[in-house]
Amino acid sequence: MLRLIKIDFKKYANSRTFWVLLLIYFVLIVAVFFFSEKVLNLFLENAKSTTPVPVPNFSLYSFPHIWQNMAFFGGGFKILIALIVLIFVTSEFSYKTIRQNIMNGMSREEFLLSKVLFSGLLSLSATLILFFSGLVLGFGHTNEVSISMVFGKIDFLAAYFLEIFTLSLMAMFVGFLLRQSGLAIILFALYYIVLETILAAILPDEVSIFLPVESMSNLIDFPNSELLKMFNVNFSEVVSVPDVFICSFWSIFFIGITYLLLRNRDF
Repeated sequence: MLRLIKIDFKKYANSRTFWVLLLIYFVLIVAVFFFSEKVLNLFLENAKSTTPVPVPNFSLYSFPHIWQNMAFFGGGFKILIALIVLIFVTSEFSYKTIRQNIMNGMSREEFLLSKVLFSGLLSLSATLILFFSGLVLGFGHTNEVSISMVFGKIDFLAAYFLEIFTLSLMAMFVGFLLRQSGLAIILFALYYIVLETILAAILPDEVSIFLPVESMSNLIDFPNSELLKMFNVNFSEVVSVPDVFICSFWSIFFIGITYLLLRNRDF
């Protein structure tokens, strides 16, 4: 396994595109984590002057709810990680490195495993960014801190990892299916942004929850705050086990169907 990681890292370590995309993601996600509360409170200040209802300022960053809140906002950027996976999977076909790896003795199963590990490491990196950002912001915005508060809702970090990992595997499958970077990006984005949104709106709720992107989004509900409670907005304060199972199914499905593509197609 470590050998496969080293082989893939050698491919990407000298790629300017890889590091630029990672840097863009890092800058955007950290900016969202550190400035989302300021932006929301700025809107609330404007709302106070136009509504008779007293609107309180609030903190997204207090323990333990910070993990749910930041995971919700961070989930909106998971497509960037998925696009990195998609671009570099299709580049294996463009530069014929997949053929070279297999000719050098790597099995098709090992090649697939290397891409799953690549997706997993990117997802883990994104999760660690959230974790360390959450610690900094949480300690700075929580008056009385205890171990139970800091780690009270840490399961949202695992849900965040699963959300990003599943979408990355979906992008991996699309990359193996289409092989061409431009076409793959267009069709992947079209499904992610347009097609599944339409399907989710048309289908009954009890059916739409099984759609892949919908199941990922359902893992983490709206940010938990006193403001939403004041307006009686319903949201879940826990990670739903059925949503975890649905999302896990899609992860296994995308790995399995990609394996079938690898086994039955020539390079």
